Amino acid sequence: MEIFSAVADLPDDCAEYMIFLRDARESQTSKTERKAKLAEIASAARELSEPWTREYIWQRQEFNVKVVEFLGEPCLRGVTEFGDSIDDEWFIVFILRELSKKFPDIVVKITDNDGEFLLIEAATAIPKWLNPDNADNRVWIYKGNLCIIPTKDPDSATSYTLHDALQFLSNKASMLYHPQILQKEAFARLDGYPQAIQENIHRAKVVVPRRVAQILRHRPRYIAPASEAFLLRDPISMKVCSAMRNFPPEDSVTCVVKITRLLYTQMKSQRIIPPAKFKVPKANEEGYDAAELGMKIACGFELLCAGSGKSKMRKQKDYATDPRFKEYMRMLEKEGFFKHEIPGTLRYQQLVSQAKKTFAEVSGDGYNTSDIGADIINGLETMDELSDEEIATWDSTIDDDKWMDIDFTEFESMLDSNARPGAGYSDQPDDTEEAKREILESQEKVKSMVDRLRKFMDDEKAGFDGVEFDDDISDSDEEESAQSSRIEELDEDDEVNEDDFLEFFLKEALKLPPEEIEQFRADPTPEGLKRPYGNTTASSEHDDQDGDVADELLAKGIVNEGENDDFEIMRNLLESIKSQEGGAGPGSNLLARLGLGSN
Repeated sequence: MEIFSAVADLPDDCAEYMIFLRDARESQTSKTERKAKLAEIASAARELSEPWTREYIWQRQEFNVKVVEFLGEPCLRGVTEFGDSIDDEWFIVFILRELSKKFPDIVVKITDNDGEFLLIEAATAIPKWLNPDNADNRVWIYKGNLCIIPTKDPDSATSYTLHDALQFLSNKASMLYHPQILQKEAFARLDGYPQAIQENIHRAKVVVPRRVAQILRHRPRYIAPASEAFLLRDPISMKVCSAMRNFPPEDSVTCVVKITRLLYTQMKSQRIIPPAKFKVPKANEEGYDAAELGMKIACGFELLCAGSGKSKMRKQKDYATDPRFKEYMRMLEKEGFFKHEIPGTLRYQQLVSQAKKTFAEVSGDGYNTSDIGADIINGLETMDELSDEEIATWDSTIDDDKWMDIDFTEFESMLDSNARPGAGYSDQPDDTEEAKREILESQEKVKSMVDRLRKFMDDEKAGFDGVEFDDDISDSDEEESAQSSRIEELDEDDEVNEDDFLEFFLKEALKLPPEEIEQFRADPTPEGLKRPYGNTTASSEHDDQDGDVADELLAKGIVNEGENDDFEIMRNLLESIKSQEGGAGPGSNLLARLGLGSN
């Protein structure tokens, strides 16, 4: 997998998966026969997933596999760019897992930009010796189970090459490590599948140009790229929405569209002044929600199609200067692909040509919205005109969007749940003493921050010009010393990013894992960020929740009884930074002086 990762140079938020025949290294069948078998499996994968994917809306790219030849061995490979939709990635895991149940003679490998994300998911259940440094090619899905290639010596475990891994899977599959607790942890997000797949879809009433309704009727999945085009807009690109040449809003219709919950939330959170062509009611008037959302979707389609007519010339690939191809060749050499052939010989050149062909197959263009825009324009030219009578026959069912409301009970449950470790895999404390040590470290970090804030507030000399801090930071703690040294590196114009401080607090004080920190960040409303820290200006209906979170801090030992003033300091600082919306201000400047800012 490490070779394909180097080859494809995948963008962020991508999942990469490969399927091998388990006995490929020992099989007496010809390469042509193995390719034919893999082609059958690829066809079966499409047939298996079709009932689930038929009406599914992928954020960017859909699940796909094709036969490629790698290191002389045929396999199926797919890459899916899922963007912000983690649900897409887990849907792919579900499909691959079900496929491995149907075909017990295959082994499946899936990774993303975080590496072996299934190990991260199951970090509390994996062997203690397993870590990112020795996990390469040890993790496979086989017969529906997440399996780990074991080691004879935990103290000296190393990564496997792909060749060695396939050799082990061919001869010693019965020795794979796959306890039930590992399956429960690794695949916990798949609970409720496949029924949960459709729960990701939201049906909303919109007012859109007739041509938009026409496209979505024939290609409903294009709601995703159109929404993303709108979400990623800039002032210059939005100029095309002043004319709306491709989708004139003068001829608009009311209909129901299907959109993912993620995209619906993102689109609803956007606030823009409607282009002059659109007639959107005032916010307090009837029909505002449908008209506003429809306007955003229509602008997204216009943005998507704006550059579809531009020619896209492809240059001939210069492999000699491509650093990715050079790295690919070095890895092929390490894996024994060239079989000791001498460079310059006919056989060596044939192997190089084969390597270039494979490289070209797996390093093609990624998600391309220009192609989608061209397909939309071409499709409109061939589609029959959409009549009001036909629209009247469409399903008009709409979904309630109360699921967008914050569920504080669920939030409290999240705090009570066990935190999942990060990319270090198995980094849970081994004993009670270790757990106590981590709590003490968290106390010291937070208390140190509070003490510095108190010093500022007690300093009578502090004013609009800021505060001067004495160089009294202990050198005994290398990590804190390194962090504090950033004070000297900050320029006067440096600004503090509220997300950096929020991540520090959630990670160090509440010990939240990365995915739960991201959930905090995902809430687009300022109130969503303030409430967890006891916002006294919030409405009374949230007072109990605020008290519960304070109790959680007390329960974790981060804040002790009688230290409520410390808690208030932390809360007020967070509110100050939030009010600055990421810009400079008193709260962010104070954090910069504390060495907690972002350069």
